[in-house]
Amino acid sequence: MRKTPSVFLLLLFSAGAFAQTPVGNPELQRSYWQAQWISHPTVSQYIYGVFHFRKTIDLAQKPDAYIVHVSADNRYRLFVNGQPVCSGPARGDLLNWNYETVNLAPYLQAGKNVLAAVVWNAAESRPLAQITYQTGFLMQGDTQRENAVNTGDSWKVWHNAAHQPLVVDKAMMQTYTATGDGDRVDGNLYPWGWETPGFDDSAWGVPRNAWFSTKPRGMGTDGNWALVPSQIPPME
Repeated sequence: MRKTPSVFLLLLFSAGAFAQTPVGNPELQRSYWQAQWISHPTVSQYIYGVFHFRKTIDLAQKPDAYIVHVSADNRYRLFVNGQPVCSGPARGDLLNWNYETVNLAPYLQAGKNVLAAVVWNAAESRPLAQITYQTGFLMQGDTQRENAVNTGDSWKVWHNAAHQPLVVDKAMMQTYTATGDGDRVDGNLYPWGWETPGFDDSAWGVPRNAWFSTKPRGMGTDGNWALVPSQIPPME
């Protein structure tokens, strides 16, 4: 029996993964977005930090499709109703800052729904390959139907002090490293269950706008995130 090469199977899998990425609204690639880049209201946007964001939306019925676009600086992981959805963004540069397009419908239900994201800014502890501008999180609904998710002051934010950088002493190691520092996490300070619908976020703060506009590539020259759709399928 003739065997199918494993490389061919890998290509088939990859092609299927790309095909599953929703097609976004083309208008978002030629106009400013309504959603705002958001950050913590008091913590510096340029230092190491881990931040949690939450938003509750109410739906009359479970939708067949609910497409959103999401990105962050440096990195994010997105949950809906406690279930992991995707992580990113795919690495690029400030003139080509990737956003992921995902369909949230499989994770949504009629009634209350909680969107939650954790954002890491490794700052000076980041890997060499990580380009950054400042801490920021972004979610934009694909059409007017999904605009309830748009990031702004309707979201909530929490600075997770359980995380601290575990700095690599390169002088002591007498070697070069491009991987960045590690993280030390104090479980006593961690907000366990922060991504689930039942979590009490009443003590969380209102985020501030991290920048005055949100733009796709080609819409401005202010030097921060110029958004482009990721060419890599979203990963959980």
